[in-house]
Amino acid sequence: MNTLKSTNIPEYAEKVNYTALINCYMKEFKNWSRYLGIPKYDEGIAAYLQETPTNLHIRIDFSSIGCDVYVPVHYFSESGRHLFDFPVLMRVLATDEVSELDVYGFMTLTAEYAKGIYPGIEASTVMDRLNNSIENLTEYLYHSVHVKKPINDLEMSFIEAEQSLILGHILHPVPKSKQGFNGEDLLKYSPETSGRFQLFYFLVNPENMIEKNADGELVSKELGEKIYPLLNPEHKKLWDQHPEYHILPMHPWEADYLLSQENVQIMQEQGILFALGHYGDFFTPTSSVRTVYNEDSKWMYKFSLHVKITNSERINLYPELHRGHDISNLLKTDWGKNLQRDFPEIDFMVDPAFMAVTFEGKIINGFNISIRRNPFQSENKNKNVTLLAALCQDGILGKPSRLQNIITSTAEKLGQSSEKIALEWFKQYLHLCVRPIVRILNTYGLACEFHQQNVMIELDKKGFPAKIYFRDNQGFFFREGRKELVSQALPGIADESQSIIDEESLAPKYTYYLVTNNILGVVNALGCSKLVDEKKLINLVYKAFKELENEDETGLVNYIVNKRDWYTKGNLITSLQNINEADESLEYPAVFLDTSNPLTKYFYSHKLIKPETKDTVYSRHFEDENLTISIRPFDIDNDFEMIHEWFNMEHAKPYWKMDGPKRDLELWFRTILPSDEQHSFIGEINGVPQFSFEPYWPMRDVVGAYYDSLPTDYGTHFFVAETRKDKKYSFQSFQVALDYIFSLPEIGKCIGEASVEAVPTDRLITKLGYTREGVITMPHKTAYLTFCTRENYWEKCPESKLEINNA
Repeated sequence: MNTLKSTNIPEYAEKVNYTALINCYMKEFKNWSRYLGIPKYDEGIAAYLQETPTNLHIRIDFSSIGCDVYVPVHYFSESGRHLFDFPVLMRVLATDEVSELDVYGFMTLTAEYAKGIYPGIEASTVMDRLNNSIENLTEYLYHSVHVKKPINDLEMSFIEAEQSLILGHILHPVPKSKQGFNGEDLLKYSPETSGRFQLFYFLVNPENMIEKNADGELVSKELGEKIYPLLNPEHKKLWDQHPEYHILPMHPWEADYLLSQENVQIMQEQGILFALGHYGDFFTPTSSVRTVYNEDSKWMYKFSLHVKITNSERINLYPELHRGHDISNLLKTDWGKNLQRDFPEIDFMVDPAFMAVTFEGKIINGFNISIRRNPFQSENKNKNVTLLAALCQDGILGKPSRLQNIITSTAEKLGQSSEKIALEWFKQYLHLCVRPIVRILNTYGLACEFHQQNVMIELDKKGFPAKIYFRDNQGFFFREGRKELVSQALPGIADESQSIIDEESLAPKYTYYLVTNNILGVVNALGCSKLVDEKKLINLVYKAFKELENEDETGLVNYIVNKRDWYTKGNLITSLQNINEADESLEYPAVFLDTSNPLTKYFYSHKLIKPETKDTVYSRHFEDENLTISIRPFDIDNDFEMIHEWFNMEHAKPYWKMDGPKRDLELWFRTILPSDEQHSFIGEINGVPQFSFEPYWPMRDVVGAYYDSLPTDYGTHFFVAETRKDKKYSFQSFQVALDYIFSLPEIGKCIGEASVEAVPTDRLITKLGYTREGVITMPHKTAYLTFCTRENYWEKCPESKLEINNA
């Protein structure tokens, strides 16, 4: 995005939210595709696309609700979070009327379309959150400009980095929504505005208070000694009358909320608790909003907060409090000491203490407080430690991102290219997190929610990753396979914390946090800053995990490197259905969906699916027939009319089902050509175009979901336009296609899925070495699933092996 003056901040804030919303849509819905170029036969949209600044668009097919949408693409990401240009265009299909579509219009269309798939869509609720997010971001940006807030500086203190996440959760549709904060609350309690406030204190009957501290003395006792001298005479007298009562700190916003609740008012009337008010040191919020920090305090307090931040009220659930206490105790055992000795590159910021309040035998969640050791107090406050989410944040108001600043500065100091430094930086990051985390899971059974909001990176003097800090004890889990080991170290560890997770659920969940959200977030940040090609980084990620496949007994690595699709959280659909993720009554408090595994791109064949040339890529002469058969990638400018004629031939219609007007076929080609799914090639016999074949990749093609597909599998569709039997040369033409496919080392086997009714095709491919593996029933056909390996092909056609070896 271009540099914007402060007067354009509201427009900029809307575009940031719009970008997040479109990215969420693309992750969670399937009715979109890339669209390349300007159409020749769709005049209704052509003139408008001609005016956009890019040749590539995202086309969203909203035909079920009467329109389609075109989003100009500024940067298309291999890791799945893209950058866009504006405006977005909407075309009414019935009239070809085209208009600009703002972010609210897009959300309206999304909700309307989603209603046909998901129950309980609440468009008005999510629309309010969207508006709130845009308004809040606008406020934060104005504040940042006015106070010249440090956002992406090379070196930042812990709290500066925590409070620099201005743009918010990059894969959430309402990244800055905070429903509950009104007016002055937003400025006072937001990390983005560096708000500072005193905590609110209650006195609570110890019979109604549950408190633990794995580090020794109860925090309430320590706090009481500190706060008592500060109390006014009335409150001192009150405490003197109830000397056994414990003091409990509270976020001031949540204190107001609690005091309005009927059960808390009854507790006050019965003398179970007393509200003392605001006292003591001033605290400031970290990036999570509800966790507060004071540079001189030995503790950080993570409060419950009945504010809907993004889409959920941020409540500490009671079992989660025990996780912090449990892991703190566990790390003091031989189990924990050995873990920390073996993996010093990972520092666990634990929450050893907690407080909770009960009434009539029930926990009141609003009082639940998780209490964290503060490693950034006193002289450590200026440690160059940054939240990963803030490090991966885009540049703001036209300025470079922090990661970009770090990489380019280091490159200048060392006299090396930014790309080389970016690759070395990323390799060092992978070294810190991949092998240690996988080995900790295998050996010690410990799993952590390593997403961007929970991970902090300590940078060395050169700006390279030196250490990882993991925080947030809600995200500690233990795998079932090491339950006995963990229980021996600390008997009863999971009784209250409910922290044992079965092996089957672990791999999808862990992949989402560690790879999708964390590692690929770093890939995306480096790619969006144009520091290095994302494909190179994704290959490094694949190799880092692949090296551990044989030693991993949990199934995690196998899932990461081999699974066609990963299970990924759907923040947009969760928001559209107004699901509160903190709701204890929900069995599934968030929506998860299958999304394509980007690591399979390690085996991607650009020559088959994304050829960079339009010239001949392979040619073979058949002496006996005096034929020269050659193939070249399809050229939409020169081949389209011919292909349209071919697909409208009578013998093509029953099997290909691609007959019809040029406008429809052109739409298909303009969405297929830029995709990762398939490509078209034209075959020429003695210089005359006579056939086409379309290689496809089952990792992205629909057929891959109908069998245990491998990333090295590729398939092809084959069509001969010639109808005269003595001129068709189908066998030789298909040979040339397979020659080319098997000449590429990344190809494992070639698959087929011809309709069971296509008897001639079945006969042909059997002669070429395809073997029948079964029958698959797809939405549009019932087909024979067939496999052809190099060995089988060369056995049937030995001369082809010689041709390829001599090529």
